Parts: sequence; C-alpha cells; structure tokens
Amino acid sequence: MDQIKETIMRVRTGGTVDARTDAAEHLAQLARKADPKVVDDETINEMISLLDSPDDSVRAWVAAALGYLGPRAKSAIPKLLSILPLSDCLTVSLSSAPAIRLAITRMGETPPPPPNCGGSRR
Repeated sequence: MDQIKETIMRVRTGGTVDARTDAAEHLAQLARKADPKVVDDETINEMISLLDSPDDSVRAWVAAALGYLGPRAKSAIPKLLSILPLSDCLTVSLSSAPAIRLAITRMGETPPPPPNCGGSRR
C-alpha cells in the first residue's frame, strides 16, 4: 500500500508528461499485483482523482490500474464514463478509450459503444 500511495504522489507531481505517464504505468503494475481487498477507499478515491489529469496517457494507465482492482474500484465508473466520450473523440493514434472500456468491463459493467465523433454531417 505504501508503494501505491507513493506512486500516486509521483503521478500527481511529476515534472513532465513523461514522468507522470511513467508513474501512472508503474501504478498500473502495482495495482495488477495488489490484492484489491487491501486497497482502501481513500486510495481508490485518490486514484480516481488522477483521472482529472489533462494527459490522456496518464488517464489510460490510471484507468488500467483501477481496472486491475475490478469490482473493488466500481466507484470509479461514473468518472470513467464521464471522460470516455472525450477520449473516444481524440484525434490521436491511441487514446485512453480502450483502457477505460476494459476497466469498466473488469469492474463488472458494460461500457457504452463508441460515439459518432462528428464525422461528416449533411
């Protein structure tokens, strides 16, 4: 738990996007190995707050971390659903949307289908 909490702080305070992304990836690795039963509500809430990052790469790894906690992190679903449409419609080669959808699935819910992101309208 101490390592998870320290890594959350590094995600929050990293000086560059790369540093925050690397810390978020490490957080996902730690969450993957953790027993979800020992991760307390405060830590889950801290992880959920990291989804407010402006960096999509950070959001992707944080979503993955929460997904590894499965139903224990179900309180993240509203936040994940709120950022999913933005992630779906980013014009990048890889967005956080697949990680968000997988996290929601691992938490026991069915994610919504991808939206129409404003293709050609007539």
